[in-house]
Amino acid sequence: MAKKEEWNNRYAELESAYGLEPNEFFKTHLSFQKPGHLLLPAEGEGRNALWAAKNGWRVLAFDFSYSAMNKALRLFGREKVEVIYSLSDVDSFRPFWKFDAVGLIYFHMSSETRRNFHMKIFNWLNPGGSVILECFHSEQIGRFSGGPKDPDLFPSLDDLRMDFQSLDIELLQKEEIMLNEGTLHQGSAIITRLVAKKNE
Repeated sequence: MAKKEEWNNRYAELESAYGLEPNEFFKTHLSFQKPGHLLLPAEGEGRNALWAAKNGWRVLAFDFSYSAMNKALRLFGREKVEVIYSLSDVDSFRPFWKFDAVGLIYFHMSSETRRNFHMKIFNWLNPGGSVILECFHSEQIGRFSGGPKDPDLFPSLDDLRMDFQSLDIELLQKEEIMLNEGTLHQGSAIITRLVAKKNE
């Protein structure tokens, strides 16, 4: 409960925690695909969902923060886009679609929760569907450009390779980039990126 309240306060206090523009890696790779059904867990203030909905995707998003959800819903209303956004955590979330893409953008979970959730994603994907993931690498700890402090919240490349072993992994690498996403993601960062696809 404390963690949930921490996120509610974070989203309530900041005008734009992570900006209004979509994550560039997510945007680039989703642009290669024909629009279909998209899942965005831990979607926060709605920046990625907004871009995807404007570009023809049918978006289902969720977050456990009511402050984030309320901000996202106001954003969708102003921009006149339709996104289905629910208040949920990973354990209670139950999709009612199969998906053509899943975007996991800076969604840091404990190792056990992450493994279980990633296993579910395989069953939720349509054949040919893809996973697009960007998160902080463990070498990010100590930097001031964002990210958690608990080492358990950082999957290694081997962790992700194991989690998504049932998919065709097209990209899996560590990179150093310059983040410029709202208030909380600013500066040089060490991140992990993955693109994986389910066989057709």
